[in-house]
Amino acid sequence: MKNKSKIDWYLMILYIILCLFGIVMVYSASAGIGLSFGQGEAKALAKKQTFYFIIGLCIVFCVNKFFFKLILSHRCVIYLFWILMVALLYVKLLGKTINGAAGWISVGFFSLQPAEFCKFFFIIFFAFILRKRQTTIDMDGLGKSFKENWQPLAIPGVILFLIGVQPDMGGAIINFTIVFVMLLAATRSWKTLRACTIIIILLVPVFYFGIEFLAKHGQNIHNYQLQRIVAFYNPFLHAQTSGAQLINSFYAVSNGGLFGRGLGNSIQKMGYLPEANTDFILSIISEEFGLVGILFVLGLLYLMIVRMIKIGQRTNNLQYSSICYGTAAYLTIQTLFNAGGAIALVPLTGVALPFISYGGSSMSTLSICFALVLKISSIEKQSRTQK
Repeated sequence: MKNKSKIDWYLMILYIILCLFGIVMVYSASAGIGLSFGQGEAKALAKKQTFYFIIGLCIVFCVNKFFFKLILSHRCVIYLFWILMVALLYVKLLGKTINGAAGWISVGFFSLQPAEFCKFFFIIFFAFILRKRQTTIDMDGLGKSFKENWQPLAIPGVILFLIGVQPDMGGAIINFTIVFVMLLAATRSWKTLRACTIIIILLVPVFYFGIEFLAKHGQNIHNYQLQRIVAFYNPFLHAQTSGAQLINSFYAVSNGGLFGRGLGNSIQKMGYLPEANTDFILSIISEEFGLVGILFVLGLLYLMIVRMIKIGQRTNNLQYSSICYGTAAYLTIQTLFNAGGAIALVPLTGVALPFISYGGSSMSTLSICFALVLKISSIEKQSRTQK
């Protein structure tokens, strides 16, 4: 009877609140789509998002009750690798192209995005690899360990390449960051950590100088991904083309002020701001709920991320802690890219806001990763009780 109460309700309540708020905002942000395709379209999208939430709850239940050990097994990792390889090759050659990227597989009334499921794969893959090589990493640090075990660590490089050539640079960067954080969290070598920190600090100015160069010398660029980078540098120079999204996002954030215009009263979602229910849903939240709404959503995500990190710190199982850190990194980098893109702190990448933006692939992947952390929290609590 005692084991039934071991579920981490702190995490579970955060998950439910975020998903329910996301359904409300998808319905509100889809009003502009309703003007173009009929008033029933906004309701249809909200119903789909509700369906994705129910699927997410089913995933959380099934992973916790039946499939936790199976998902972490060597067999599952291998099968998932080959499934994703086939799926990524399919979308590149035959997939549905949206905004210049061929990253979707149409399945009935919805579309699957294989690059989203790669985030889940990288988390369980590297958690498995790190568990198998825990002693080497602890003794030698990350650098030497990588040299000795480069073959299994190089396998996901193929997947990252296939994601990048879709092209989906946002997805590739997020997946790489998840891997990078998991490897750093697994090493206890301060020398390695210092070296990686210095490299990151040096890459930041290189990144921004590169964007400045593209903006000044790439005025006639027709590639959709590069147009976003050029618009990021100065969207007002491209107000009629690639900069229009960012400018309307600025207007939405500015209109919201401290408390917003009220639920449903956004102006920018009425045909001015494209992708209002996905990429720019945070801008609509800002316009309708103001700074208070933004802090509410980001605060809930922050509490969830901190909780996951603490769970990772408490467990002595490297595979479990790696899953917690990888999922926390997943949520963190995706939130930063979505929020940063809405206010031009980073280039637009088409990344969803976790649990809030419309999308079945994103909700399913996030729910699987969340379910793994929730189960790990339960195992860790049970272990502490027994001790």
